[in-house]
Amino acid sequence: MLWWATLWSAVFQLEYGLLVCMIAAMNSIIPLIFRLALVSLLSLLLPVVALAVNFAAGAKAPAGHQFKLYPYFYSADTKTDKDGNPAIRELGLKKYGVQIFNSYQTGDLNLSAIIPISRVEVAKFDAVDSGIGDIQLRLGYYLPVEWATFLPVLMVKIPFGNYDKNALVNVSDGQSDLVAELYFFKLVQPLSFDAVIKYAKRFRNHDNDFTPGNEFSAEGLLTWRLAEKIRFGPAINFVVGGENRREGKSVADSGLMRLAAGGELYYARIDRMIISLAAYQDLLTRNSNSGILVMSRFAIDF
Repeated sequence: MLWWATLWSAVFQLEYGLLVCMIAAMNSIIPLIFRLALVSLLSLLLPVVALAVNFAAGAKAPAGHQFKLYPYFYSADTKTDKDGNPAIRELGLKKYGVQIFNSYQTGDLNLSAIIPISRVEVAKFDAVDSGIGDIQLRLGYYLPVEWATFLPVLMVKIPFGNYDKNALVNVSDGQSDLVAELYFFKLVQPLSFDAVIKYAKRFRNHDNDFTPGNEFSAEGLLTWRLAEKIRFGPAINFVVGGENRREGKSVADSGLMRLAAGGELYYARIDRMIISLAAYQDLLTRNSNSGILVMSRFAIDF
């Protein structure tokens, strides 16, 4: 019961956060001296919300345009150290928003772009930022394999959102990423299996001379058909990152690790629309926040 209470509470806060994100909220004004003292610390606190793999994420889409919305809510009260022990408690970190996903499928070629709109808050330090984040441009091509679906994707993250090196928090990372991804999908009724592996080469932020460590991630989702076009199943998400660099020098013991588990409920009984709801709980973290992620997906085919 506690898990479901947490889930529905988070969904309510997600809906509220999306409204706030759309109609309100630019940065709170914090005294300049306080900002400068905490900038370096908070640059390491913000979560990179990696929206988890969904059912049929790697399946071949129908030819034409597809529009998706990914509303999400992430909350964490603890940041762990290199040994996984709590380093900061009562953090009050919340990040919520929506990722706007547009894709076009022609033959085996898939072109897509993601525009994120979000708001991030760190209550412990009274820090807030909101707005458009960094845009992702993606190029994918389905491999000629018959027994399953394989989709390699090359993604470029472009630092589009505003970044202020003196601000305590930013919705933009202020740096670029180059990411290689491989999606896998297999359906053997009543079971399905989705997986994705990613490797991100992360580049230097020229404003603060900070380079996040490169990251490797792996995600998996197993679903069972409950009824026609309704599925449910468990999922797992694992991320490991190399050491960060500041002013060209490696920051000792700064590499992150995060293991999260959860599940997804999938519903596709509405014509030309897919809806899903997923929740993940961080189970094991190193140099990372420990919290809960709630996300949904609304996909429409044109």
